[in-house]
Amino acid sequence: MKSPSGVAPSRLYVLDGLRLVAALFVVGFHLTVFGGAWGGPDGAALPTLSLYTQFGWLGVYLFFLISGFVICMSAEGRGLGQFAAARIIRLYPAYWFAVLATTAVLTLWPVVRQPKRPGDVLTNLTMFNDLMGVDAVDSVYWTLAHELRFYLLFGLFVLVRGYTPRRVLFFASGWLIASLFAYHSIPMLTDLLVPRSAACFVGGMALFLIYRHGSDIYLWGLVGASWLVALQMIGTVNPYAPNRTMLSSTQISMVEAALVTLFYLVLAAVATGRLAVGWRWLTTAGALTYPLYLLHEYIGWVMIHYLHQVLPAWLTGLIVVVILLVASWLVHRFVEKPVSGWLRRRFAEARKSAYLRNPAGGAPSWLRPPVSTDGPAAEPVPATAVVDAVPVPDAPRSPIDGPTLAMATVTPRPTD
Repeated sequence: MKSPSGVAPSRLYVLDGLRLVAALFVVGFHLTVFGGAWGGPDGAALPTLSLYTQFGWLGVYLFFLISGFVICMSAEGRGLGQFAAARIIRLYPAYWFAVLATTAVLTLWPVVRQPKRPGDVLTNLTMFNDLMGVDAVDSVYWTLAHELRFYLLFGLFVLVRGYTPRRVLFFASGWLIASLFAYHSIPMLTDLLVPRSAACFVGGMALFLIYRHGSDIYLWGLVGASWLVALQMIGTVNPYAPNRTMLSSTQISMVEAALVTLFYLVLAAVATGRLAVGWRWLTTAGALTYPLYLLHEYIGWVMIHYLHQVLPAWLTGLIVVVILLVASWLVHRFVEKPVSGWLRRRFAEARKSAYLRNPAGGAPSWLRPPVSTDGPAAEPVPATAVVDAVPVPDAPRSPIDGPTLAMATVTPRPTD
C-alpha cells in the first residue's frame, strides 16, 4: 500500500533524521545549560551557545509528535499482544544497559549525582518505577513514563478490538478532550492522561492518518486543535534556563511557540509528501537516538566535570558529544541488536505455544470444550469469549519503529 504522496510507507528516512535532531536539541540543553558539572553558574561555561540551547528542552515535543506518527505505523496489522511484544523488544534492551551503566558510573564517580540504592535500581529495570513511587536512576527517564501511558491507552482503546483508522481518530480526539478535563477538573486522571504531552501524541497520530489515507477536514481540524492545545500546555512549563539571558520573557515565549509550530509544520510536510529524502545513512542516525538520550545526561555531566578542568569549554563539550555518539552506536550494535533478536525469537516461539495458538478447528485447545465418552460434551464456549485468538502475522515493520522521546527538566509555571 502506498501513501497519498505515492511514497512507499515502509521507510521514512526523514523521521530518522528528525529523531536525531530532537535528541541533539535535548543533549545540547542538558550539557550546556546546567552549570553544576561545569562548576559555575548555569549557562556560563558556553554563554553564546546556551543562548540557543536553552530552548533544547522543546525537542521533547518533537519526539512526542514523531512517536504518535510512528506508533500508528507500527501498530498496523498487529494485535494487542504483538504490539506489546514489539514495544518490549524495542524499549528494554538499551534501557536495561543504560540503567546499569549509569548506576556504575555514578557509583565510581559520584560527583554530579549519588547512585540509587540497589533495590531502587532493580525497580528501575522494570520501567515502572514511576508507578511505584521510586525515583529514576537518571531523570531523563520521565518521558518513558509518558510513552508507556500512551502505549497503554492506545492498546486499550484501539488494539483490543483491532486497529482501524476510525478507531485511531476517535481515540485521538477523545484523549485530547479527556486530557483537558483531567488537567483542570479531575486530578486523579492527570497522571494517566498526561495532558502536557497528550496534544503532541494526538497531533502525530492525526498526521499519520493524513499520510496514510489522505487529507480531510476532520484530520486537519484535529491537527490544528492539538497544535493549539500544545502551545497552551507549553506555556505552562517553566524550563530550567540559564541565569543570564539576553531575551525577555515575552521573547522567550515567542521563540517557544515558533519552534513548536515549526515542528508541526515539518511533520505536516512529511505527512503530505512534501518532505521526503532517500538518504539511507539516516537509518544509522535514527538508531543512535534512543541510546543517546538514555546515556547522555548524568554520564555526560561526569565527563564534563573532569574534562573541563584541563580543556577549554568548547572542546570539552565537543569531545563529550562525540564520545556519547560513539557509545550510542556501540550500545545499538552490541546490546540492542543481539538482545532484541533474542527476545524476538522467544516471543515468536511463545506465539506457537499451545495455549496461545488458534488451531484451524477454532478456539485454542484450552478454550475448547472437553471431550467426554461418558456423556454429552460440555457447553461450548461462545465465540465472543475468544479474545485475540487468531494471531495476526507479522507485517513488514518500519525500521523507525522505536521510541522517540527525550528529556528536559521542566517545572510548572505559576498560573496568574
